[in-house]
Amino acid sequence: MKSPTIIQLLLLFIVATFLSVSVHAQFGLKKGLPITYPQQNNGEDMVGDGDGGARKQDGFLSEQDAADMAAIIEEAQKDLETMAMITKMKEANAEEISDLRKLSTMEVLGGMKETLDNLKLIEYLFKDKERAVREMEKEGMISKEHIKKYRKDPDLLEQDTRRGLYFQFISLAVVGGFIE
Repeated sequence: MKSPTIIQLLLLFIVATFLSVSVHAQFGLKKGLPITYPQQNNGEDMVGDGDGGARKQDGFLSEQDAADMAAIIEEAQKDLETMAMITKMKEANAEEISDLRKLSTMEVLGGMKETLDNLKLIEYLFKDKERAVREMEKEGMISKEHIKKYRKDPDLLEQDTRRGLYFQFISLAVVGGFIE
């Protein structure tokens, strides 16, 4: 049997934490947060050497990605419900967080970037909420026991998806030491 990869362990941690932390208030990424959405750029900002390394290196993280991540982290640190969730998560999963902090900064940032990209994509996906439900169902992203609920209330699917991605981003930010 092969041993689990770091990504698998990280995902397991995030799922376990999500299930063990109960925050009753509404928290998450608010609509209207200043995030730049993907645009067609023909790869022009994929690699940049002339600006002191502030742009993407090897196509990984752009200045805009970093600014968007910083905006989410800054908003999260202002949000009392998010900070309460982080405190509970740290208390309930101190050992797992300690183990995950052994990941390289690039691994954590890679996970944060992927989550940020997914947060941006849901803005487009949920422009047509009924279609979003159909597409997510077709891709196997909605469990069978929840499909009726989401068909009836597509806004709930958007809310749950946004909340889950926000929680994933915040969990990674905690693991990476970007939020204390």
